[in-house]
Amino acid sequence: MARPTVISLRAPGGPRLAGLSFAADACTPGVLVVPGLGSRKENHADFAGAVAARGMAALAIDLRGHGGSLGVLDGGVVDDLIAGLEALAARGHAPLGVRGTSMGGLLALHAAARDARVRAVVALCPARPAGLARVVEEDWPLDLRPAAAVARQDGVARGYWHATGDASVPWGGTLAIAGMTPHPMRLRIALGGGHGSLQHDPAVIRETADFLSAHLQAS
Repeated sequence: MARPTVISLRAPGGPRLAGLSFAADACTPGVLVVPGLGSRKENHADFAGAVAARGMAALAIDLRGHGGSLGVLDGGVVDDLIAGLEALAARGHAPLGVRGTSMGGLLALHAAARDARVRAVVALCPARPAGLARVVEEDWPLDLRPAAAVARQDGVARGYWHATGDASVPWGGTLAIAGMTPHPMRLRIALGGGHGSLQHDPAVIRETADFLSAHLQAS
C-alpha cells in the first residue's frame, strides 16, 4: 500500500482545506473520512488505511478551522464534505462512501442526502445539533435535522455504531435515528466505552470498513 499524501482542496467560496489521501487505482470506490469537532485527519489514518487495504481509495479531511485547514467552523462546513467527494470523483473513484465520527457523523448523513454519488455511510456516535451548540457555546450554524437526512428511500446503505458509555452524545438518539432509516441499514450499540472509544477499536474499524466495502464494491 502506498504511503498517504497530503493534498489541498477547496469548496467553492470556501477556505483552503487539507486532506490526507490514500490512493487506489481509478474505477475503484472511494471513501471520505470526516473527523469530529476538534479532531483532525491524522487521527483517522488507521481507519483510512483499513479502507485502502480493501482496495478502495480513502481521503481524510480537516474540516474548516481544524488541523491544516484554514477558515473557521461555519454554516458552509457541509460544503467541505462535498469538496472531498468531488476530489475523490475527480480521481475516477466511484461509487463513494463517507465515514464520520461525532460531528463528522452528523455531517456525513447530510452530505449523503445532498450528493447522489454517495451510496454508503457509516456514522460513529453521530452528534446532535443541540449538543454541538452547547459545546461550541454559540448557536450551531447549520439547521441540520438528522431525521430529514436519513428517512429517504434512496438505496443508500447507512450504518450506525454507538457506545452505551458515551457521556457526550447519548446513544438513544442514534437508536431513534436508526429506527427512521430504511434498509439497507445496520445498527450496532456497543456496551460500555465512551465517546471516542469506537474510533480506534480494531473490531469496529474492521466492521465499518467491511460494511462500506460490501456496499460500495457490490454497486
